[in-house]
Amino acid sequence: MYKKILVPLDGSELAEQVLPHATALAELTGAELVLLRVIDTPTYDYLMTAPELGASLRTQAESEATEYIQRKGNELRAAGFNITARAVNDGAVHATILRQAEKLGVDLIAMSTHGRSGLARMVMGSIADDVVRHATLPVLLVRPQPVRASTRQNAHAVEPMAPH
Repeated sequence: MYKKILVPLDGSELAEQVLPHATALAELTGAELVLLRVIDTPTYDYLMTAPELGASLRTQAESEATEYIQRKGNELRAAGFNITARAVNDGAVHATILRQAEKLGVDLIAMSTHGRSGLARMVMGSIADDVVRHATLPVLLVRPQPVRASTRQNAHAVEPMAPH
């Protein structure tokens, strides 16, 4: 059913909680996992009076995002999954996720929500909501559990979820 699953990650432990679900689906269907890290240009870049500082911060963000997504891709490849990992800087996060999904011909978008509600959701918006509202393909949303201190110590390990 699924041949290619897009998994947007933002570098947070909360976002990574979708990985056991995505890897379980990939195991069951033989799907390729496409890990995506959207490099979100901070809005303060445009307010800076020193353009070279803004450019330096963008370059650093791009480097960190690329390193992160490649590391996650390598971890999953080592676990035996077919992985494509990419970091892109292509505008608003939700729109970039949808453009990449279309460009790459994925069958499913699998992502975590950040569980914001109330005022935080109104102020910051919800990328997951925007993706669901505008997607033309299935979207799997996983509501992550709060990350505990003991979990953070092992956060870099990716453990695929065994199929039931």
